Amino acid sequence: MTEIRYVPGWRREDAAIARDAAALWREFDILPQGVTPEARAREICAVAYDGDKLAGVSTIDIRPYAPLRNKRFGFLRVFTRPEYQQQEIAIGLATLCRDTLEAWSVANPGEKLAGMAAIYQSPKLGHYPIGESGLTLIGYTQEGYQVRAIWFNHLPLTEGYPVRTKSETTNTAKPATKGKKTA
Repeated sequence: MTEIRYVPGWRREDAAIARDAAALWREFDILPQGVTPEARAREICAVAYDGDKLAGVSTIDIRPYAPLRNKRFGFLRVFTRPEYQQQEIAIGLATLCRDTLEAWSVANPGEKLAGMAAIYQSPKLGHYPIGESGLTLIGYTQEGYQVRAIWFNHLPLTEGYPVRTKSETTNTAKPATKGKKTA
């Protein structure tokens, strides 16, 4: 394995990425019945290459999520080739998608994308409440799968409050000091 190269694909309509992803989905026959590779390719968020070989692909389906007051979330899906599982490619794809979607959401506030979410169906995932990509456990599906989300902090939860710019969303709290408290 050479060094994995992550490539953003969100809203880029990159024909080469779409072709590579479609070939991967067909090779492993992983798309649900009735979903074409061409339709799913429009949802590509990021891909991971090992040299010229596509090692993994992530897609995003933006939709309201009822348990969170119908706020719109980008639901993440990740597929990696079996020989690349357990090599942190999924984490790299999730992290790139999170950053890409947040930047897109800030640039497109009218889309009202509140964050990124995922449903963990694999028992190999979700051993801790906060994952390396920032996805945090928020509940379970009726089938018992973990539901995870990460909020983008520029959109207000309550109507009437202004949308914040990215610079306004960074954590400006000072770290706690160790040792004695001083007045």
